Amino acid sequence: MKKIFTLLVLLMTTLCVTAQQYYKGTFHSKLNEFSDYETTVAVTQGEGGKYTLVFESVIFGNDDFGKCTFAGIENYKWAGGNSFTFSNEGGNLGAATKYYFELSDALGKSTIDDEKIYITFKYFQVNTTKEYRNVVFEGTRTSSGGGGGTGGDDKPTITATEQFTADVASEFQGGQSGVVKYPGVVAKVCEWSDKTHSIEIAHIDTEKGAMSGVLLKGLEKKTVDGEVTYTGTVEPEIETLPNFYDAYVNLKAKVEARIDEGGDLYATIVFTDESEPSFKLTAWFNYQEPFVPADPFSVGGGLVGYTVTSDGDFSNNATTILTFTETAKNVYTLSLTNVAIPNGVDLGTVSFEGVQRTGDDSEASFTSKKGKAKTTATHPSYKELDYTDFEAIVGFDAEKKVTSCTAKFVIDNWDESVAYTFNYDPTVSSVNTVVAADGTVKHIYTLTGAKVTSLQRGVNIVRTADGRTLKVLKK
Repeated sequence: MKKIFTLLVLLMTTLCVTAQQYYKGTFHSKLNEFSDYETTVAVTQGEGGKYTLVFESVIFGNDDFGKCTFAGIENYKWAGGNSFTFSNEGGNLGAATKYYFELSDALGKSTIDDEKIYITFKYFQVNTTKEYRNVVFEGTRTSSGGGGGTGGDDKPTITATEQFTADVASEFQGGQSGVVKYPGVVAKVCEWSDKTHSIEIAHIDTEKGAMSGVLLKGLEKKTVDGEVTYTGTVEPEIETLPNFYDAYVNLKAKVEARIDEGGDLYATIVFTDESEPSFKLTAWFNYQEPFVPADPFSVGGGLVGYTVTSDGDFSNNATTILTFTETAKNVYTLSLTNVAIPNGVDLGTVSFEGVQRTGDDSEASFTSKKGKAKTTATHPSYKELDYTDFEAIVGFDAEKKVTSCTAKFVIDNWDESVAYTFNYDPTVSSVNTVVAADGTVKHIYTLTGAKVTSLQRGVNIVRTADGRTLKVLKK
């Protein structure tokens, strides 16, 4: 049976290679004349820029062409059957079968590049009216040819991708007036065939212009307690770099990134230049305002349960001080003085860490179901004790003064549960306001949340004694 087989190759960008590149893809018919079929093609651009395409196998329905080679293609976007040679090995078509091929970019979708390939065939049967048109081969770059004669090269390829969208921010070290933020930026975390990982951020906007297509490849991945981290110092690949950065030719990027248990990506990237030590650009993906803790406050009152008095005697009710210290946003450590247990052991100050605050400025609840209470006891067996059902309820007035405070918790004294309650007593000498009623500077923080003792060049976050938080620029 004589057949004419027309190849329409749609290739949008030129591939300039000195060695074979391999693509794995699928043949499918736009007219559903045959079932989809997967195979691999090797592409080489050799002497004089001529192309050779070697398909591991070509099968259209019952017609198996075997391994097919198209060689000497001078112009892959437009060539007839006389401008290159065709040969095949194997398959079920005899040597008498004749072939004719034609390549065209009529649809303007031609693509062969480092990432993908798109080829469209037309297939005719001679002496019949039946035609197969728009037979598409579409594939992506792979590091191996999938067996047989097409082999493979050693260029790593992407094997898995996760996509995230979040706010991105950047800050020059002392060089800009604040943090530049841009919402809704896409980032991709990829795993490569060589077992390395990368993060690609669509764009990072800075005061000096926007970087686009920032690829940070070669990161190390670790998983600890359900949190995945990506770290490393790499040479960034950037598609578009503003003119300002042209002077920085030895860019490095230190990456610290994590995907938390909730599935959100957080990343901090510090760009430096080996030849310009003064240059530093910090960027954040999933930017969070720096944490500035509230000032600690204390209230005095009576602790019922078991306590130690000022003269060293043990009592079931004594004066104590309850102190609230913020360690993370709405997370506190609460400490109580003069705590003891029934067998006469002085626990000293007992601290409950990781207590969650909820509520508002008029009433707040501080709770923790269970945890380890740390003590200042001299006896080593009592340095840490289990506790359960911790809850403190605090009321405030308009000036942020404490108006009420009650608390309860249970300590496990070696399988003996000891319940305690605390009640605020305004007559007890203690600090019972969050801040003093004046506007003096209490604390100074950088934009990254680091506490400092004096104003730094650039933007500072200043917390005053009357509770205000201000941004102060020092030039």
